[in-house]
Amino acid sequence: MKPLSKLVIVILFFIAGNAVLGQELSNFRWISQDTTTGSVQVVADWQKGEKKKFRAYKFDNRYQGDSLVSEKKILDCIVEFAVMDSTTESYSMTFKMLENKMTSSAGSDLRLEQLNIRDEDLTLRYSTDANGTFAAFKNRTEVEGKLDELMNLIKQKQKEQFKAKNEAEKKVFATVLDQMANGKILFGTMFETFIAQVHGIHGYRTGINDTLFFNETVPHPMVNRPIQFDCYLYVAALDTLGMVQFDTEKFADMEQFSQDYVAFINKTRQDSGLKPDKKLDDQVGTLNMEMETYSSIVLDLNSGWPTYLKLSRVITAKAAKEETAARYEVWELDSDLEYRVKD
Repeated sequence: MKPLSKLVIVILFFIAGNAVLGQELSNFRWISQDTTTGSVQVVADWQKGEKKKFRAYKFDNRYQGDSLVSEKKILDCIVEFAVMDSTTESYSMTFKMLENKMTSSAGSDLRLEQLNIRDEDLTLRYSTDANGTFAAFKNRTEVEGKLDELMNLIKQKQKEQFKAKNEAEKKVFATVLDQMANGKILFGTMFETFIAQVHGIHGYRTGINDTLFFNETVPHPMVNRPIQFDCYLYVAALDTLGMVQFDTEKFADMEQFSQDYVAFINKTRQDSGLKPDKKLDDQVGTLNMEMETYSSIVLDLNSGWPTYLKLSRVITAKAAKEETAARYEVWELDSDLEYRVKD
């Protein structure tokens, strides 16, 4: 298979799990309710100047059937949430990465000194309502701009390293890379994922044995139509000390995504002067993809701060005459900063 053809198969499997955030929620309805038990609601009780640090790490694991093929740690850092101001109606917050604990990085040889980016340039400022529910970003445009500078440097290095027989294949690679690697997408990965998870439950009231169903529609940079998830939210545990665990399960319909992805690749190839690749079309078109996301967050009802969060995304892809492969992406926030993850 040509280098570019091999690349787009890998990209299809990878980008499906890295959709741009800014999702829309709709079709809320209770599918299970029990009025004989009590209810629970998470409300923030934060003070100006209060700070919370968390250890965050992420692994990418790949499987063929039940066998682990590869395991890679791609993130390990200390992050901080801080309360900058507190009123009876809202909180002003900041979020930033304090320390990168990765011993090595694929981009460690980049000449980052050529970028005029300070720590404060990547400190995100935002607000919540009185319950602690996310309200609005205050400097998203500025942060995305700095992240775009970083991504442009990384993309330039990737383009220089990409080996292809002709300029048309290089053009296709550059087009796909520009679509999936930019400040907006990096913002979603580095910032928005954390904000959405930490503040997503605040203000929500539910019965202890209730289950809420809703749809989540997530835009994706490679296709015109968004990916839609069927979602289920419920209380998984509640103890007498005021610690509550909420679990969320999300299941995506990926059939249309695969078809739209083929259409995008075809158009990109044609615009670059390449002929259609029928073998590639058949390979991608017959790919049976499924995506499932599971998250658990434990919150202290006395303060409204989370003490633990885990987000697992499972992408399963099965092509004709090939075994099923799955990728597990795991995010965790843990207030125990000394928790040691394996290298």
